[in-house]
Order: sequence, then structure tokens, then C-alpha cells
Amino acid sequence: MENFSFYVPTTIHFGKGQIENLSSSIKQFGGSKVLLAYGGGSIKKNGIYDAVTNELKKADIDFVDCDGIKPNPPVSDVRKGIQIYRENSCDFILAVGGGSTIDAAKAIAAGVCYDGDVMDLMAGGHGEINAAAPLASVLTMAGTGSELDMGGVITGEKNHKKHTIMHPFLYPKFSILDPTYTFSVPEKHSMAGCFDALDHLLECYFVAGSETTDVQNMMNEGVMRSIIKNAPKVLANPEDYDARANIMWASSMALAGFQFVAGKKGSKWPMHGMGHELSSLYDMTHGVTLALIAPSYLAYTLEKAPQYTWLFANFARNVFGVSEADDATAAKLGIGKVKEFADRINMPKNLKEAGVEESKLEYLAEKATEWGSLTALCEINKDDTLEIFRRAFN
Repeated sequence: MENFSFYVPTTIHFGKGQIENLSSSIKQFGGSKVLLAYGGGSIKKNGIYDAVTNELKKADIDFVDCDGIKPNPPVSDVRKGIQIYRENSCDFILAVGGGSTIDAAKAIAAGVCYDGDVMDLMAGGHGEINAAAPLASVLTMAGTGSELDMGGVITGEKNHKKHTIMHPFLYPKFSILDPTYTFSVPEKHSMAGCFDALDHLLECYFVAGSETTDVQNMMNEGVMRSIIKNAPKVLANPEDYDARANIMWASSMALAGFQFVAGKKGSKWPMHGMGHELSSLYDMTHGVTLALIAPSYLAYTLEKAPQYTWLFANFARNVFGVSEADDATAAKLGIGKVKEFADRINMPKNLKEAGVEESKLEYLAEKATEWGSLTALCEINKDDTLEIFRRAFN
């Protein structure tokens, strides 16, 4: 097992009515003027906005709205938030929403403490994060795990390229996870969130060095099983509290401190690298892009890295209950089960059905590998990436 450091400082308040902890938690971290970040306004329709602001008002905590944060948040939304924060002398950021809102809040938190442009602070930029405003989240959609990690993804201005911002300062101070807040999330977004969480686990599972990480692998398998079990329950009954609760907690656990990839060789997260380009070009829901890519990526990787057939076979048996004794056969059956799960939760069948043009596949492969090969179990270069996109097309 490789050396690693593990750090997750976020406090979680999980369950019904946990919004009652909001104001005291903000005050614990010195908050007195809150930038309230949220998206398109659904929280005003479902009552969550009132629940949040009533708690703030009761505690005499001032707040100013930063609304309209879009999915796959563009840097323009981040810059707007930085401006509002500074103009109103805020001292705390509260993100109420899903991954896009929380990701934007993290970039705002870093940006308000930096004199230059926030894009400098993205991975590969020339800026450095030396401080960040305190932030917290009230989660309204499960999937990304941003409520319990230190990273975010922001869409840049040039070619809508996805950029990562990451630093331990960007962990939320606390996150409130009330499964009832996800009851009204539309089916498409609920199921996309389920696959997003599953894919985080897949990205952590299929990584070189997995032969030495029994604890991480076995914990990961259990969380994957919980998603596969509970996603169809949410699909059948969106107000199934326990199913929503298990999905919400599984999504948070999938990325918490990158615990399931700890001790492995490291990964460039190939499926996410490809999925981000689909989101950039077609403004596609993140989890949907992963559902489209994952089966083809896994099958291609199995072919290119047959020395890891045992890992794919373990996955098939321990996650999907495949009983086949032959490793090679079991491995292929397990990958087929991933596709079956995506179909079961109503993800698009292929890239063509999702509206992707075949003529764009080479461009997508080029952009996905613009900063180097996408390595996990093996190197995935531009040609490999193009082949994966082609297999995912039909």
C-alpha cells in the first residue's frame, strides 16, 4: 500500500430537521453576514429557501442572495459571487443546492481572498490559494459529493473548458444533509446523481495498486452495492426516505477525503475527463455523461490491461453478485451489469441518442487528453480515448 494522508474536517448534520443546526454552526465559525448562494430558484418553490432564511433571521444573521448559479457553473457566476461578497462585506458563504452550487461557492471562497482573477487559482494556473472564506452547504441534490470534499469544477470562458479548483481550505466547515430536501428533485437529475456517485466509486476502484488495498476496495464495494440497491427504490418512490437517505450518504462517502483511492498509485479519473468534455460541448448533465462513458471505458480498459482481470472479476462478484467461476467471463459480465444499471435508471442508451454528433468524437478525444493521458489502471491516450468515444456512440 502506498503512503497517504487522510483529512476530512467537515462536520455533517444528517437527517430530518437538521436545519435547526444552521445558525449556531455559522456563528461557531464567526459568520455574521452570509452570502447565500443558490441556483435557479427551485428552493423557493419547495420551501427550502424559507427554511434556511427563517433560521438565519431568528438568529439575527444578515444575508445577501447570490442566485442564478447555473449547472456546470461558469466562471462568470463565480466572479459575480465574488463581487457581491465584497460589496456587502460578507464573512461567510452558504451554498444551498447540489454540486454545481457548492462548487461555485468553493471558487468564490477562494476568489474573495485573492487579488487577481479567480481563474488563476484553477489547476494549472499561476495563482496560489493562501486563504479562503469559510463556507458551508445545505445539500438539496445527492450525487457529486462536493459537500464533503475539497474540490470543485468550474467552466471556463474559452471553449467552455472544465477547470478544477482544489485545496484543503475549500472543505465546507459543515454540511446539512436532510434527505427530505431531495424528495422534489426531478427523476432525471436524481438518477444522474446516483450514477455520478457510482462513477466516483468506480474511478477509485479501478486504479493501479488495488492489489494491496483490501480495506479501501471492500468498503468501496459496499457503498456501490447500496447505490445499486437504492437508486431503483428512489425511481419507484421519490419520497422513500430511507432510500433517499442511503443515496445521500453513499454519495457523500464516495469522495470523502478520497478515502477509497488512498494507498493506490493515483489516477487521472479518465471517465470524468471524458465526461467533462461532453458537458462542456453539449451542456449535458454530468452524471449522464458518466453513464454514457463508463461501460465502454471499463470494457476497453479490461482489454488493454488484462493483468487486472482479477479486479474486474472481484467487482462483478462482490458488487453485482455474479457467480461465474472463470475470471475473464465474470469480468465481462460485471461490465455488462454496469450498463444494465444505467439502463434501469433511464440513462440514455448511447452518445448518439444523447445528441452527440459522430463528427465531434475526435474533437472530444483531443480535448479530453489536452493536458496528457488519462491514466488509471493503464495509460489512456488520445487514440484510446477516441476508441472509447466511438464504442459509446452506438
